[in-house]
Amino acid sequence: MLGKAYKLFCLLVLGVFVFHAPASAEEFGRVAIGNWGFKAGVNERFRYEYKHNFDFSKSSKDSGSLFFNRFIVNAKATLGDNQGKDKIVIFLEGLDAQVGGYQLKPAKNQKDGFDLHQAYVDFCNILDSVFDLKIGRQELKYGAGRLIAAPTWSNRIRSFDAVVLRYRPSELYVDLFFGADVKYDDDNFNYIQHKEKIMGIYGGYQANKNVPKIEFYFLPQRIKNATVKSTRYTAGARLQGEVPGKILYDIELPYQFGKINHKSIKAYAFHAGLSHVFRDMLWEPKMVFEYNQASGDKDPNDGVNNTFLPLYQTTHDPYGLMDFFRWENMREISLNVNLCVTNKLKLTPQVNFFWLMSTNDSWYDSTGAVLRTDSSGLRSHYAGQEVSLRASYEVNKNIKLESGYAHFFTGGYVKDSGANDDADWLYAQLAFKY
Repeated sequence: MLGKAYKLFCLLVLGVFVFHAPASAEEFGRVAIGNWGFKAGVNERFRYEYKHNFDFSKSSKDSGSLFFNRFIVNAKATLGDNQGKDKIVIFLEGLDAQVGGYQLKPAKNQKDGFDLHQAYVDFCNILDSVFDLKIGRQELKYGAGRLIAAPTWSNRIRSFDAVVLRYRPSELYVDLFFGADVKYDDDNFNYIQHKEKIMGIYGGYQANKNVPKIEFYFLPQRIKNATVKSTRYTAGARLQGEVPGKILYDIELPYQFGKINHKSIKAYAFHAGLSHVFRDMLWEPKMVFEYNQASGDKDPNDGVNNTFLPLYQTTHDPYGLMDFFRWENMREISLNVNLCVTNKLKLTPQVNFFWLMSTNDSWYDSTGAVLRTDSSGLRSHYAGQEVSLRASYEVNKNIKLESGYAHFFTGGYVKDSGANDDADWLYAQLAFKY
């Protein structure tokens, strides 16, 4: 009862913000009163998916359709000073997620009646404009999202109840933060689990646009529940730059240590990417090559856990569209080409090759769920190949259409460990935003 009342209260507050703008405002949802500026936004997305044979066994009934709808409404109030700098930003956002299925049962964590997604206050330009302090429920996004992100593909967009202090003098920025992941709970107010906490430092430095940019981080995570007691430290760096020929590179290397239950943690991951846009060719293709690797546990019976855990990573795009993998006990080579057919129409053909780093460890999907386990280790490391094609079309600045198809060709590891039929996936999506 309390959760429903809180949802209703949030909806009413958002409604006041959204419809606060008077008829004389230059733009609906945007108005200024003195040094205060008010802005409202709405985002609606509907997606259809067809999944076929995601357990790699044609004999089981695991093919069917899924429907996803997500509605977001938000409002922002900004107080500026006489020099045009923001002093206070108040942001409030509600999210409603609904799912349905035909011959498939949708995941429970993708459904949530209207609830509070973000609600924070950001105190900006403190002490000679070099500090910001953001307090409240908020999205956290760092780097390429391989460790901390707010992925938007699923109905759920991750948010944290957190405090973030940013120091940003000129070319340097450093964030100190402490928070906890907000868990979805349909029909109740979404909450954090005090059994799971993330904190740390994330910074970056670039003297100018002509030199490489370096990011650095140290991220302690503590989890204590009925089955897991862990303290995991992730330390690493990311380097971005350009080499002659206008080829961009992106390199990231994190290392993890600490303790999980009665085992010590020693794990690592690695990312390397190259990209180049061929401006003089038809459709201006942008070619992107990536290599990803994350350690797996070498021996489940020893006193060391070597499985790299990607914390609160992004999902969907980085490691294939079918979400069969994440940065955990894997090795991947991918190549995609972004084609600008017109100013509105984009095409992206893509191919991904996957291996398991250790066949003594499990195969984990994008959620961290185990797809296959074979403790003997006497299996092929090659899991398979995914081939996909995406198309997106921007009707205008407010409406976007998107569709895609992917096929997974099973490899030696799947064939050696059980059912090994190929899998297919198809989707179509309509998104509206204001």
